[in-house]
Amino acid sequence: MSKISLTFEEDYSFLLIGISCHAKDYRLCWELNKLLNFDLTRANDHEISNKKKEKNSYSFYEYFDEEHYLEYYLIANRGNDAYLIPEQKTVDFFLMIKGNLSEQKLQTLLYTINSLSLVSTSFTIDPNQLKSKQNLIL
Repeated sequence: MSKISLTFEEDYSFLLIGISCHAKDYRLCWELNKLLNFDLTRANDHEISNKKKEKNSYSFYEYFDEEHYLEYYLIANRGNDAYLIPEQKTVDFFLMIKGNLSEQKLQTLLYTINSLSLVSTSFTIDPNQLKSKQNLIL
C-alpha cells in the first residue's frame, strides 16, 4: 500500500503595517476607529505556543469591511512573556489587511496612521521576509 503525503503551504498574501506606539491597545483602536471610520472590536487573544509549549497571548482586534471586502486585524507585538515577531522589536502593533487594497489607499492609510499624535511611526512590512511569519497565521 502506497502512502500519500500532503504538503501544506501557508498563505502570506496580506498587507502588513508595523505601528510604533506606546499607548495601550484599546487607546490606539479607539483613535483608529475614530479617524478611519473603522469598527475594530476586541476578539479573543491571539495565542502562540513556543518551543517549551508555553502559551503567549497577544491582544487582538478585528474589523470586517463588508462594503470593500477587506479584513483588518490589529495584533499586539508584545505578549505576556515574548514578542510575536521578535525580529521587529521596535514595532508595538501590527495592522494586517486581507483583501485587495490599492497602493494609493495603502499610502493614504499610512499617512493617516502617521498623523495620529500617539503614533511614532508606521510602515509596511513584507511578511515573506520575516523569520517568525508563521506567528501571524490566524
